[in-house]
Amino acid sequence: MCDPSTRTRNDAPLLTRLDGRDVSHFRLREFENADGLAMVHGSILESLERVRRDLGTLAGETVWILITGAIRTDQDNERLAARLGWTDEGGLVSRNSMHLARHGGIAVDLVAVVPRTGERVAQRTVGKVCRRYFDWVKDDYCDGHVHADNRHRGR
Repeated sequence: MCDPSTRTRNDAPLLTRLDGRDVSHFRLREFENADGLAMVHGSILESLERVRRDLGTLAGETVWILITGAIRTDQDNERLAARLGWTDEGGLVSRNSMHLARHGGIAVDLVAVVPRTGERVAQRTVGKVCRRYFDWVKDDYCDGHVHADNRHRGR
């Protein structure tokens, strides 16, 4: 029996249709902020599943997509900007970030990992594949993550 104190909020599996099949490789908790707010647009799930599939084909084995950031409140954004700076001042955080809840869960930050070895898939490779399925991609962050959003499809 599970200890209720160890249960994760938002543990629901997320289902999307991909090429006529129902697939589910993500859980709502992967998209939540530190306070438990979780939101993800359906177009993001479909794009992520396609990226996962294509990266797996390229690698010749299963590849995991790890969500490193998703939904943010204005307060989350301000805390992040205090550390990394606002883009209009030379930093990395947009005042109108696509991660903000008001945009409806249309953005994710991610890395891809080959579970057999634990090695990350190259950032540029992940970015290239993401460009097939997302409206906008940025893949030059020094920590190796990729930002992807569906700023057009998500509205």
